[in-house]
Amino acid sequence: MTLFKRAAIAAALMVVAGHAAADEVKVGVIGQFSGPYALAGKQLKESIDVFVAQHGTKAGSHDIEFVYKDIGGSNPALAKSLAEQLIVKDKVSILTGFFLSPEAAAVAPVINETKTPSVLSVSSAPQLLRMSPYFVRAGENIWQPAYAQADFAIDSGKKRAYIAIADYAPGHEVQEAFARRFKEKGGEIVGEDRMPLSTVDFAAFAERIANASPDVVVTFLPNGAPSVAFFNALTARGITKSTTVIGIAETDDPDLHLFGPSIIGVYSAIFYSGSLDNPENVAFKKVMAEKFGEDHRVGVNNASPYDAIQLIYKMVEAQGDGDFDPEKAMSSVKGYEWKSPTGPKRIDPTTREMNHNIYIRQVQEVNGKLQNVVVKTYEMVGNPWADAHPE
Repeated sequence: MTLFKRAAIAAALMVVAGHAAADEVKVGVIGQFSGPYALAGKQLKESIDVFVAQHGTKAGSHDIEFVYKDIGGSNPALAKSLAEQLIVKDKVSILTGFFLSPEAAAVAPVINETKTPSVLSVSSAPQLLRMSPYFVRAGENIWQPAYAQADFAIDSGKKRAYIAIADYAPGHEVQEAFARRFKEKGGEIVGEDRMPLSTVDFAAFAERIANASPDVVVTFLPNGAPSVAFFNALTARGITKSTTVIGIAETDDPDLHLFGPSIIGVYSAIFYSGSLDNPENVAFKKVMAEKFGEDHRVGVNNASPYDAIQLIYKMVEAQGDGDFDPEKAMSSVKGYEWKSPTGPKRIDPTTREMNHNIYIRQVQEVNGKLQNVVVKTYEMVGNPWADAHPE
């Protein structure tokens, strides 16, 4: 791109930012609606549709319009380009989506320049919120479930842990967070593996785990084929029966049909479970079933995008009758508390991180079907990453 084109785009960004029509606010949604992560895009769209079905398209005196852009696979450069298009051409006032953390990181310079509030629906990298004062997180900071994994292991009397994570940034964060917390509470790390994202043959890793004789295995892998192959390898070595295994979202309810009965008993630490019986979750699942069928399984990647739209409606409602004010939008969600299908929620006013419950779930057979059942709750978990990495 020429310097002239860069300057023109920058000027356009500065002109349009924060100047949506007074009676309508457009929200740009950047998601994976095709490609290898299309399920996450499908869940993102489902959650927006459900929220709109429950609450309509109006917040305060403003109508809300969603403008969707498909990023396909993992493509940070395209995410940045789509953000620019949404702000300049489509004149959106708020952005959301961002399934993968590198996409959000790539967009940070754009939203900083244009002062565009952006709600992270899934991205969990802890560093993101320090990249822009216009980011707010609707999902989890990945250190939150990793700390819960460590706490649950210690609370269950486990002292010897083996960490097996996928070799990419979120996995590294889980490795660091779990090891820090587990050792802080008196545990010992007896082995660690960073497993290539490209592999589906985990036999050698399962062999190393078995030889180390841990009393708990802690893991974090992408959903789908890698997780299924990894747990199959653990099962083949008898590890899932002899040793406590704690993941994060590998066994989420929409994916449970991929596993056999050997997955029963495996634990996970995450901020949502379809088995939660609070009124908000009952209503959430009811509308999901009405729109997408009685057999539709609701998962983590439905829950946090739904909370993202809650935050967006709060931002829009706070505008009053004037033009869109990004500072007013951000101020409205700092310290905001509400009840979600996932439980009680609060946005920390200083860090803009989500404070929420982290649930320990166990795969059980309920009425002939595999289901994640909550067995322990760590209430209103804060931001352990910030405590470990002060500015």
